Amino acid sequence: MVTVETTEDLKKYPEADLVVNYITNRKKQGLYSLILIAGLPGTGKTSECCRLGEKTSIKLTGENNFTSACIGDNFLHFLKFVKQAKPEEVNIYVMEEISVLFPSRRAMSGDNVDLAKVLDTCRKKQVIIFANAPIWTQIDSHMRSMANVYIQTIRVYKKAGIVYSKFYRLQTDPRTGKTYTKNFHRNNRDVNRMYTLMPNLEMWNEYESMKDTFLDLIYSKAEARAFDRNAKEEKLINKMKPNDINSFTAQEMFVHNEVTLKGRSQSEVAKDLDVTQGRVSQLITKINKKKEISNVEN
Repeated sequence: MVTVETTEDLKKYPEADLVVNYITNRKKQGLYSLILIAGLPGTGKTSECCRLGEKTSIKLTGENNFTSACIGDNFLHFLKFVKQAKPEEVNIYVMEEISVLFPSRRAMSGDNVDLAKVLDTCRKKQVIIFANAPIWTQIDSHMRSMANVYIQTIRVYKKAGIVYSKFYRLQTDPRTGKTYTKNFHRNNRDVNRMYTLMPNLEMWNEYESMKDTFLDLIYSKAEARAFDRNAKEEKLINKMKPNDINSFTAQEMFVHNEVTLKGRSQSEVAKDLDVTQGRVSQLITKINKKKEISNVEN
C-alpha cells in the first residue's frame, strides 16, 4: 500500500471506490449492506456516512437521491424508513449515534432485541445502512456481527474538504461469534485507506437544521423532567417532620437527599462518598429506623 503524505497523494485514487463498488455489487446480488463507521468526535463520521450514501445512490441509479430525510437518530424514524422500503428500489439510510440507540451494555434490552428482528427485515428489503458511533465496542454486539464493512474516520482536512479514513471488510465466524477484518484489494495489493469529499451542501444544511430542532426538543424534555423532579423533591421534603432532619448525620442527610429524594442509585452515591455500596445500604436502614422512631414519638 502506498503511504499517503498529502491530500493530493490521497486524491490520486478514486473516491471511496472500493467500498461503494462492494455495496453496489451486494445490492445487485439482492443483498443488504450494513456499514459501521466509528471515530472520535470531529473526525467526520456523519459527513462520511452522507457522502457514501450519495456515492452509492449515484452508482446504483445514476443520480443522487440521498436526502436529509434518510438520516435519523431515533429507532422510530429508522423503523418507519424500513417499513416503507421496497427491495426493487434503492433504500439508503444513515443512522446516527448507534452506541446511544443500541449500546453494547444493554444487549438484551427491548430495543436491542427488536433491532435484531429489524435487521433481518433490512436483509429482505435490501436496505443499505450507514451507522456511526464514537467507539466500536460500544455498539451492540449483534449489530457488529451483522455488519459487512467497518470504517474508522481518522481526521478531517478542512482546506481540502475531505475526510480521511481506514476501512475493512468484516467477516464473522458463526461458530465462535468473533468478527475479523479483511483488507480490500486494488491491482492485487492490500488497500485500507480512503477519502470522501464533503456531501451536498444543501442536504448538509438541512441536516444541521434538523440537529438544531432536535436540540430544542431535548432541552424541552430535560426542562420538563427537571421541573417534575424538583416538584417531587419539594413534596417529599414538606412531608418530613423537623425531627427527621435534625436527627440525621451529615452522611445520612446526603444519602437521603440523593437516594430517596433524587432517585440516584446506591452505587453512584457510594462513589461520591468514597464508601462501599454496603455502607450506603446501612445508612438507608438507619435513616428508615430514625423515621419510624420519629413517627412513633409524634
